[in-house]
Parts: sequence; structure tokens; C-alpha cells
Amino acid sequence: MSGESDVGRSTMNYYHNIEGEQISPMVLPAISIGGDALFALRQTMVSGTHALANLRVDYRPSEDGRRTIAQDGHSGPGIYACFWDRQLFYVGTFAGNDRPTNGNVARERWTKHIAGMTFRGHNVTIGERALAQIARGAPSALGTLLLDADRARISKTAGALQTHYAKFRFADRLWDDFSVLDTDMLTRFAFVFMRPSLHGRLAGMDKAALDSHLRAMERGIVTLLDPPCNGASPNGDGTPGPGMADTAQTMRQVMDAHLAAVQGDHPDYQLKPRRTRKM
Repeated sequence: MSGESDVGRSTMNYYHNIEGEQISPMVLPAISIGGDALFALRQTMVSGTHALANLRVDYRPSEDGRRTIAQDGHSGPGIYACFWDRQLFYVGTFAGNDRPTNGNVARERWTKHIAGMTFRGHNVTIGERALAQIARGAPSALGTLLLDADRARISKTAGALQTHYAKFRFADRLWDDFSVLDTDMLTRFAFVFMRPSLHGRLAGMDKAALDSHLRAMERGIVTLLDPPCNGASPNGDGTPGPGMADTAQTMRQVMDAHLAAVQGDHPDYQLKPRRTRKM
């Protein structure tokens, strides 16, 4: 199972009751696992959106993966980081499926990230604005593939694996590897998942409200670490971010600070869910 030995072993902050007794950690122990323990790749006969968009990522955990899931669980809300060759490329949130304690982040998020960030998923798309940026840039093998594709298909906005220019820059930098991506190369993907303990003011919080807190923490982490595949990151050239241990440490620090303020009823952290637009 992949993951640096000190990931998830740092001292955790705890909630305390009025007597000062520890109640529970604000951030649960980190899950750290390699892609080869969770996924498999297979070529698909379905016509892809570009000439090398021919892969599906299947969620097929190995025995190691099953043990990790059984012990720690991939369900529930949290913040995750994705790595290639142990260097950060994306930070995301998972608020659960239907309700906060449901859903499997590996199956519902990480499969799509492998397929989309490598540009090898059969239904990967990229918008017209990004295609125009690619056309203005220096020629590259991946850029040529995308520009030669059927424009209506490659640029559809409702694609299940919709990407943007920052993700292209990352994949373009690593295209020598991604263009020959196979199952053995899944060992080069790794993931860290950290979940807040749903106690105190977070207990019973609905999914929309909890998602607001997760996204606030994500923004802080992205600002500090500049992962190349996050649209809000100032990282513009696709350079991979820090390693797993440094990333995990920053994630825990940002989450601890936010959750401590939430528990302390600090007004800046009383977030409200986004208003839904009436149809």
C-alpha cells in the first residue's frame, strides 16, 4: 500500500467539553493508499472524444484496498489530495452521496480524476476557450490530438470528464507517460483522504451546509499548495506540487484551524450553503 510512513501520524487536535476532557479528534486519521490497490484500467471499444481517449478506470480494490476500506472507510465527507509519482496534482472535496455519511470517494471521485487528468478517459472533454488557448500555444502531441478531434464532441460542456486548460497543462507536461498509460502505472497514483470528525457543531449538519465548510477548507489548501489541476490555483504551467507528507501536513493544519474556529463559534466561520437558483 502506497503512502509515506508519516502521513496521518501527526498529532491531532481534539474537541474538548466544558471540563476540558478530550471528546474526539477534529480531523480523523488520514487514509493514504495507492491507485494500484483500488483501480484497474481497461481499453474500451466505445469511440472516444479524441484518438487516444480509449480507457475506462474500474473500481476494483485489491485485498490491500479492501482492508484499508474496511478499517478506515472511504465513506463520509472530507478533503482529498491526488498524487502522481508522490507529487500533488489535485485537491478536492467530497460531501457524501445523498447524505454526508454515504458514498465512496474512491469510486465516485478518484476514478474520474485518473481518467480525466490523464486525458485518457473515453469521454474526456475540454471547452472551446481552453482549445483556443491550446491553439495559441506551442505545438505538442496532446494539443494536436485535441485540436484534431471532432470539435462538437471534444468541447461539449456536459461531459462527464469535463476538463479545463490547467488540467491540459499538467497532462501535456506528462504526456510521455500518460500516452502509454497502463495498469502497471496505477502504482504511480496515490491518494490522501482526511475527514472531519462529525461532532460538536458539525453533528447533524446537512450536506449543503457541510459542503460549504469543506469548500472553504479546500480553498485554503489550494492557496497554500498550488496544485496544478485546480482551476483556482495560480499554478499555470502544470508543475506538480509538493509531496505527500508536506501536503498531508498542510491539509491537517488548514482543517484544524477552520474546525477549531467553527467549534468556537467564530462569526467568520458560520458559513451558509449556496442559494439554489429557482427554475
